[in-house]
Amino acid sequence: MAKPNTLLKRTSNALLDYIKDLPEESAALGSDSALARQFGVSRTTVRAAIETMIGSGILERGPAGLRIVRRPERADYYTESETDGPQEQIERVFMQRVLLGDWRPGHTFSEAELARDSNASTVSVREFLIGFSRFGLIAKQPRGGWILREFHDGFAAEVADMRELIEMAALARMPRAGSAALTEAADAMIARHRDIEAAIARRYTEFAALDRDFHLWIIGFLNNRFAYDFFDIVSFLFHYHYQWDRNYEVERTRVAIAEHMTVLIALRSGAMEKAELAMAVHLATSRRSLKAGLKRVAA
Repeated sequence: MAKPNTLLKRTSNALLDYIKDLPEESAALGSDSALARQFGVSRTTVRAAIETMIGSGILERGPAGLRIVRRPERADYYTESETDGPQEQIERVFMQRVLLGDWRPGHTFSEAELARDSNASTVSVREFLIGFSRFGLIAKQPRGGWILREFHDGFAAEVADMRELIEMAALARMPRAGSAALTEAADAMIARHRDIEAAIARRYTEFAALDRDFHLWIIGFLNNRFAYDFFDIVSFLFHYHYQWDRNYEVERTRVAIAEHMTVLIALRSGAMEKAELAMAVHLATSRRSLKAGLKRVAA
């Protein structure tokens, strides 16, 4: 079976974002060639994306070229899983298995198992695992397979230090009050937090994914590919240690949601100093939670 065209889907989402952010008076788009240069893809890819949007009533071709008929809606976008390449899909499945508690510390798994679950080749899986193993949180077994390992407090402290440097720098680059895009994104985040908070005893396990999305959204304003790469280990580490001690997870989730909401509400209102203070408080809480969890494991 042919693999989905992830480049086309990513280009489509990027074009939708571009259309959504155009001012109302900008009713026409550039040529196919200009759009291809802008998004760094071929004209064939851009044309395929455009034809899809014409079919869904977002664009139309006229004598003056492409014209915007309506603004994109959430349903027009491809989902994140649809736009993932092989390595990203493997990472997504691997993180889900660990962060949702399917794989606990000490769990052993095979490359074939992960390849099957992520619909990828064992070669791609092996490349991912070898790269991730440099953090020391997984290890190759002498007789085949891999095992999830524990980690030490010195490593955790170093990761926490880097997390604070990256996320506080990203927060400083966020747009100030008056940004419609920031308001819309903050509102969506607030709604997701409230949904989980309203049924926290039943839905607390969903918070790991939301926490990842919240922090990725923040560091996105840094526009730094290395920050994105580093966040993989941050997300893994800060949620992985919960698998060793689940007794306080609901309360941790409740506190984290409240702290996220404080940051989001401050950002939405343009109170950047309050947002930075709230983020500093949240990162300090996360560090203490991590440290306390490690002590309970050691005991």
